[in-house]
Amino acid sequence: MRRERYFIRYLYKWLILVFFLFIIVSITFNVFSYQRERKYYSEIIEKEQQDRINYLSKNIEDGFVRLKITANMILKEDVVNELYCKWDFVNSYERSELLDSIKMHCLEINNLNSFVSSSAFYLPERGLKVDSNGYEIIGEDVYEFADPELHKDRITVKDGKTYIVEMARKNYLKGWEQDNILGIFVIELNTELIQKELQFAKMMDGDILFMTDYLGDVLFFKTAPIDLQGMKVDDVPGEIHMGEEEYILMRSRDEGYFFRLYYMQDQTFIRLIRERMLMSILTFVGVVLLTLLAAFILFYRRIYRPLEILLVDAFAQIKESHFAYRIPLPEKESVFTNLYQNFNYMAERIDTLVSRELQQKILVNQANFKHLQAQINPHFMYNSYFLLYRMIKKGDKEGSLLICENLGKFFKYITRDSGECKSLEEEISHARSYGVIQGFRYQNILHMDFPELPEKYSYIEVPRLIIQPLIENVIKYVVNELDEEEEVVLRVKYEETKEHLLIRVENSGNIEDIQLEKIREKFEELEENEDITALTNISFRLNVFFDQQNSVTVCRSELGGLMVCLYLKM
Repeated sequence: MRRERYFIRYLYKWLILVFFLFIIVSITFNVFSYQRERKYYSEIIEKEQQDRINYLSKNIEDGFVRLKITANMILKEDVVNELYCKWDFVNSYERSELLDSIKMHCLEINNLNSFVSSSAFYLPERGLKVDSNGYEIIGEDVYEFADPELHKDRITVKDGKTYIVEMARKNYLKGWEQDNILGIFVIELNTELIQKELQFAKMMDGDILFMTDYLGDVLFFKTAPIDLQGMKVDDVPGEIHMGEEEYILMRSRDEGYFFRLYYMQDQTFIRLIRERMLMSILTFVGVVLLTLLAAFILFYRRIYRPLEILLVDAFAQIKESHFAYRIPLPEKESVFTNLYQNFNYMAERIDTLVSRELQQKILVNQANFKHLQAQINPHFMYNSYFLLYRMIKKGDKEGSLLICENLGKFFKYITRDSGECKSLEEEISHARSYGVIQGFRYQNILHMDFPELPEKYSYIEVPRLIIQPLIENVIKYVVNELDEEEEVVLRVKYEETKEHLLIRVENSGNIEDIQLEKIREKFEELEENEDITALTNISFRLNVFFDQQNSVTVCRSELGGLMVCLYLKM
């Protein structure tokens, strides 16, 4: 015994040592891998991002340059000077030809590339505006873009819109005074398209692109809210922080004539690498534990096998609800004999306390269910026969046949002993048969809206008699209590939620809050009450059948009466 205990301590000592060695190697290796992968992915992603913004910047820059060059060339054409000089001296036909020529140039600018939203030519001295749609005299409003300062700005932002403004002077020897401006070409940029181009250039959802003027002072476009004033955009590439998020700031390599394009690379992927490292460490620890378990099994069969019988075989039997299973006791007593005896005692107690008592509760519930059926059948039977008698006496052949057909279906479903479980299609069909019969009985009093079950829900299995008793409750407690000349609306609806098919049975009326609260309290207490025996019975059976809580709920209907909701798992 002493030697065995000494060997156990000796083995545990070495197993623990090996365990810690594996842990140290695992952590060291994964930290090294993390650092290496972080650097590698940072370089790869940064290069990819840099190439993206370089391409995007060049693409947009080239488009803007073509726009500016084209506008400048149009302003230098003779048609502009002729329009300015001959406006008051030509007839309407010649003037129209000059305007059409300018209009075609505007159309040419609009179709030059997709970055253009619209373009217009202004003749300040004449108060004239020409665009692709025609021309108009706008008076002094033409001076909105006649500011000489706009010529200095390569891109102009006014009233939330972005423009490229190109001007021509009357006298090239003079400066850009307002009275020396001959004509103005204003190109409105397609802000939405440029915004989409920036969005498409992102590699990750958390990345941010923004465009400033060529000095980096004015913000033109952005893919997310940023504070340009609080950022050092000249320190690129470099790390910046915005709130709790960390970014790497990059800028397109080519210094644009019109703008600067910046890219803020989200560092979320670094956290992903860190999580990957942690997962690798946990994997290594798991491998070590499995190795230790294998070694333990190899050297200690005398312990492993008895534990396997107890913890694997025996508990697997309990898991499968085989409560009659008992562990065979070994012929020779061992350290596990007492455990086996305790397990057998526990299994016996479970068999007594759970299996037998649960069976008793099920039998009681089935007895209550049979009792409920017995209450339904005689009362409903003689009422149906009297109804059939009256209809035959009146000579209502078609109605009588329909009553006979549905009455046969109803009692066939009630009396046949084919198990508690039914398809929802059968259950709805049974309830509809009951509804047809009661509809004839309470004609002009009961108005029933009971649609057929959609075919896609017909496969759902449910306990028997969960819908028809709800309709009977409406007959018993609402229709039978009506005063003369009153009517009742009974409605059944089907609604699909994420996990359930919701069946609503509601009626018109005026249920009081006190009555509604009493019904809810009885659901919580699960005590038998004459007024809601059917509801509590249905609720209990659905909870057991679907292994869930609150299978039945009640509330006030839009019709004013009670609404009962059944939640059936799909």
